[in-house]
Amino acid sequence: MGIEQKIKKLLTEAISNKDFSFSEKDIVIEIPADISNGHYSTNIAMRLASQLKRNPLEIAQEIVDSLEEDSAIAKAEVAKPGFINFFLSNRYLLTQISKIAENKGDYLNLDNKKGKKIVIEYTDANPFKEFHIGHLYTNSVGESFARLQEAIGAQVKRANYQGDIGLHVAKTLWGLEEKLREEEIAFEDLEQASLTARVRFLGEAYALGAEYYDDFEDKVVQKEVDEINYYIFSLVSEVKPRESFKKYEEMNLSEKYKKGRQWCLDYFETIYERLGTTFDYYFFESEVAQPGLEVVMKNIGEVFEEDDGSIIYKGDEKKNLHTRVFVNKHGIPTYEAKELGLAFRKGELVNYDESVVITGNEQTGYFRVVLDALSKLDKDLSEKTTHVPHGMVRLPGKAKMSSRKGEIVRGEVLLDSVKEKAIDIMEDNEEVDEDNMLSVSEKIAVAAIKYAFLKVSVGKDIIFDVEKSISFDGDTGPYLMYVYSRCSSILKGSDFENPNGVCIESCMENPFVKELSVQISRYEKQLLDSAMNYSPSTLAQYLFSLGQSFNSFYQGVRVLDASDEERQILLTLVKATMVVMQDGLDKLGIEVVEKM
Repeated sequence: MGIEQKIKKLLTEAISNKDFSFSEKDIVIEIPADISNGHYSTNIAMRLASQLKRNPLEIAQEIVDSLEEDSAIAKAEVAKPGFINFFLSNRYLLTQISKIAENKGDYLNLDNKKGKKIVIEYTDANPFKEFHIGHLYTNSVGESFARLQEAIGAQVKRANYQGDIGLHVAKTLWGLEEKLREEEIAFEDLEQASLTARVRFLGEAYALGAEYYDDFEDKVVQKEVDEINYYIFSLVSEVKPRESFKKYEEMNLSEKYKKGRQWCLDYFETIYERLGTTFDYYFFESEVAQPGLEVVMKNIGEVFEEDDGSIIYKGDEKKNLHTRVFVNKHGIPTYEAKELGLAFRKGELVNYDESVVITGNEQTGYFRVVLDALSKLDKDLSEKTTHVPHGMVRLPGKAKMSSRKGEIVRGEVLLDSVKEKAIDIMEDNEEVDEDNMLSVSEKIAVAAIKYAFLKVSVGKDIIFDVEKSISFDGDTGPYLMYVYSRCSSILKGSDFENPNGVCIESCMENPFVKELSVQISRYEKQLLDSAMNYSPSTLAQYLFSLGQSFNSFYQGVRVLDASDEERQILLTLVKATMVVMQDGLDKLGIEVVEKM
């Protein structure tokens, strides 16, 4: 039983002896920012006071007087205006720290969602578009979500849904032909370029096609792109071919589409490898378009309706839902229809309890409509599905970026630029092992980017500052990695053995020791809160607080100069800090290094 559950149990038993009406879910356990106000705290007395019309301080004191003794709790105090503050015993703290330091039997793994199956869909980079900073962000959030759910016992399947057909593909293919003509090169010449160069060329082709189609509104180009879109859809569906398709076959457009698609997918894998992500399922629009089209067409009149040649889902003003097209006037399913096909496809492959879909918040309205339509087709699938919108990522001084206009920060470029800055910093350190510099700088770059994303609450916009992210001093990923490596350095060559509990009281009199002990003991609650609420920022903020407490401890305590008995307890603290920091960073998708 965790300490939070233990405190709730003690409170429940104490309150049950009184004439108070409450349920255990009413008890909220919080962590005070200042440990002088307790290691844990609850406002249950104030909540009861509003119900009973009594002084909350009196109610709090009655509860404290009725608490049973427990070896984990040193004392419970009442504080204005009616808080009950709990202080953990030194013996309990050392016991917990020792267990963490040993980390036996997967001590840090919880089972709150044991037996639950969860599908988490994230990243969703589209072939024929470039992998940009937004994809890095979505990937960071999704990977952390997955690891946090696994930490509380869930069986997680990672999914990636990619748009390999659609108007963006048609714009790219039109732009590809135009660029090949303008630059006087053959497609076969492009095939000889590096993978990165090929994908970059496709990204430029998309920007060109989008410019003519969207900005210039060139009617000739629009008609041609729409025709290409229909042609590509015909390759993966049951629609009838048109006479005009012969032109595209002569251009070998089908082969160019297939090769370009594979280039992008291969390129994406190089990014996923750097980020530490491996997907269990890859879903493609080309696979779910036809099923999505069929489900819409079968439900015309009941769920969907015809409107000027298109098939729409009528919005509901009471639900604040707007009308959306599910099949366009050309008979091609839109993103909305494909999303329905995807939902049913996921349900066929995985008998899940939860399906979490992570996208940018600009798709919030879209998903509200899609899930409302899904609820009328399969209520169970709809209720199991949750859309988690996140904010946008910008660089300092930059407005919203657009791949359509070629105004993006490519993921690979950002990773490389942060890595280069990490190398510059490391080269100034004479102790750095040059043989490992490249691999270490890569991990530092990933840590800098992921932590800068994840320390901000999901849903809020992020301004990513490269210089700040790579700092080894402050609220950054590299700073936390350095805390880990410093712990490793202290323990290396020491005579560490888990202590038998001697000298507990004398050690705990040191405020640096006490604060670090309390911080370490809070990890289980912070990890659980972060996982249950899908909130990586909760864990990130805790790790930063732990890092600060450790650095205060490091500056204020001479670990290796202490007496033999005290040194073992202090080394236990160092080892526990190291274990928690590694485990916590792992849940954020960040890998530690022994030496920086």
